[in-house]
Amino acid sequence: MTATSFWYSRTRHMALATAALAFCVVAVTAPANSQSVLKDHDTYQPIDISAERLEMQQKQGRAVFTGAVQVLQGKLTLRSNTITVFYDRADTDGDPSISRLDAQGQFQLLSDSETLTGDWGIYDVDRQLITVGGAVVFRQGSSELTGSRLEFDLVSGLAKLDGENTADENGRVRGSFTVPSKPKPD
Repeated sequence: MTATSFWYSRTRHMALATAALAFCVVAVTAPANSQSVLKDHDTYQPIDISAERLEMQQKQGRAVFTGAVQVLQGKLTLRSNTITVFYDRADTDGDPSISRLDAQGQFQLLSDSETLTGDWGIYDVDRQLITVGGAVVFRQGSSELTGSRLEFDLVSGLAKLDGENTADENGRVRGSFTVPSKPKPD
C-alpha cells in the first residue's frame, strides 16, 4: 500500500466514522418522537405506485414508471422522475414479487421523521436496504447531513454516509446539528 492510498483509506475511514458518530448524535439528541420510522420498516407491506406512464417489460421482469412517480409503503414515501421495478413471477398464484426499485432523477425518500434526497436511489426490498447517491442530503428535524452516497439498513437502522471526493469537499461528510437551548439562569 502506498503512502497516498494509505492516507486516502484512512481519511475515508475517518469520514465514515464521523458520519456514524453524527447519526448517533442525531439519535441521542433528537426528541423521542423524532426517532426514525425507517428502522424496522416492514418491507412486506403492500407497495402502491402511481406515475404518469408505465412501460411493462415482462420478458425482462421489470416495469418502468415515468413522470412524477410516487411509491407508498406504510409510512415510507419514495418520489422520483423514473422508477424501474424489478420483479419475478415465482409465486404460484401469479402475483409478481418485487425485489428492487431503482430510481433516477430527483430522488426523495420521505417519512414522518426524516427526509432523504439525492440524484438516484435504490430500494432493495429483498435485502431491506436503501441506497441513495449523488448530492445526498439527510434531514431529521433541523439537523442535516450531506455526502455523496448513503446506505440505510431498514432492519437495524444503521446508516453509512460517504463523503464527496471533489476538490471542494476533500472527501468529507458534512453535518449541521441543533443542540439543546442553554438553560436560563434563575
